[in-house]
Amino acid sequence: MRVFLIRHGETEHNVAGLLAGATDSRLTNHGLIQAQRLASYLVKRRHLQFTHIFASDLQRAHRTANEISNAQSAARPEDAGIGTTVLPLLREQDFGSFELLPWKRSQDLRLKDPSPEDPGFKPKETHAALKLRADAFVDDYLLPLLALDDEWEQDIAVVSHGLLLGALWKALLIRFRPSTVSLSPDVVLSNVKRSLENLPAWSNTGFLELHICSAQNTWQDTATTEENSSRQPKSTEKLDATMTICAVNGKEHLAHLKRTRGGVGSTASDERQQRLESFFKKRKVDTTPKPSLEIRDKTTSL
Repeated sequence: MRVFLIRHGETEHNVAGLLAGATDSRLTNHGLIQAQRLASYLVKRRHLQFTHIFASDLQRAHRTANEISNAQSAARPEDAGIGTTVLPLLREQDFGSFELLPWKRSQDLRLKDPSPEDPGFKPKETHAALKLRADAFVDDYLLPLLALDDEWEQDIAVVSHGLLLGALWKALLIRFRPSTVSLSPDVVLSNVKRSLENLPAWSNTGFLELHICSAQNTWQDTATTEENSSRQPKSTEKLDATMTICAVNGKEHLAHLKRTRGGVGSTASDERQQRLESFFKKRKVDTTPKPSLEIRDKTTSL
């Protein structure tokens, strides 16, 4: 089973440098082109056949995921029914009253940050709550697919957000014994002292590529009786499987990509407009010679 943990394309609030967790930030025109590049790379260049595509219900994630689904449908019409499974479970961390504040703020500005004493103050979603959502996705969606992986090879895309993806990676990693996790020879981490659970951050449309091989079908629900309906967390169970990290923040698809000039690339993308890469191409001029029309001087005799 190949799993791709993918961050969404660039958004209007990424460009503005604002915290946008639960805020439904839109892709920029540049972000949409990033998503289209990613889709083309995975489907056309890598020839991947995704059996499942999951995405956060925030539009920046599911629009990125839809580009993968659309590219696959165009390349292989028989896979047109795959579509995207949209899940609120995969949303970014909710920053509460801190939503849309600059993520880089001077000390003076931080003194004006929202306070729990303010009317209507909403606290940030805790890291513990974020972890619970990540665990739920691994338990309810990924592990059942791993159990079926002996029957057919699967390619799975999960399109989400930076902080949630970090929590999702940790939730997955903890289910493997250290001796069963390895780095592909092509992967070089910039900081050799960095632990595997703290991988570098995801760029826009960057992906973590994982190859997981199950030794046997070992996943099953641990709840066996009504008296013990509160099952043990699956994060305490170690899978009889191996995992190879094949790409960290993969972004080969973004090579030589430049932002459209004139501020167009940084503006919010409109879903109604045509695909961006064709939108900015110059219209071809028809240079075919036209037949000349001969005008005769007709006189009327009186």
